[in-house]
Amino acid sequence: MLEEMPGQILQRIARKRSLASGQCVFQIGHPADAIFRVISGEVQLYRYDLAGRQVLLHRAFGGDFFAEASLDAEHYHCTALCAQDSEIESFNSQQFRSLLASNPSFQQFWITHLSTELRRQRANVERLCLKSASERVEHFLMTEGEPAGELKLQGTVSDFADMLGLSREALYRTLSKMKKNKTLTQQGSTFKLVLPAE
Repeated sequence: MLEEMPGQILQRIARKRSLASGQCVFQIGHPADAIFRVISGEVQLYRYDLAGRQVLLHRAFGGDFFAEASLDAEHYHCTALCAQDSEIESFNSQQFRSLLASNPSFQQFWITHLSTELRRQRANVERLCLKSASERVEHFLMTEGEPAGELKLQGTVSDFADMLGLSREALYRTLSKMKKNKTLTQQGSTFKLVLPAE
């Protein structure tokens, strides 16, 4: 008998849900009984700072997991909202932990996923340490683009600004200046760095 692939295993325990834009997946403090993956649409994870302002932590698109950090937690530590009409699937935490304890191929699948996410988060920390707005834009396009240096923007420019730790106005000014200096091109929602010739 052929061994099930991780994707097949996940489909056995997945529960699918369709949610409207603005609908809450879970709120901070709710019991953490599942982790999730976006099938289509976008889910954004938020916390609030001491002044009550909403802080964007993560944006999950089609194929992305979210709430992985709550797999062994009692409660969710942030709030998840649909930024657009979305279809998601949830995986019961207890079932998920049992799979990790009993299935080596599933363990390897999850290790690979978490390693990729760790590299992405480290790149995000590195980006936020950059002082100039243009450096943050360049870094984002190089680390998140496919191919490197080219990215089709998902979401709004305000969302992009939040991810870069910039105001919307600062990002608009930066993009305009980069296009004027011919270090960046834009076609619709696709941004591309103009890299120096080798």
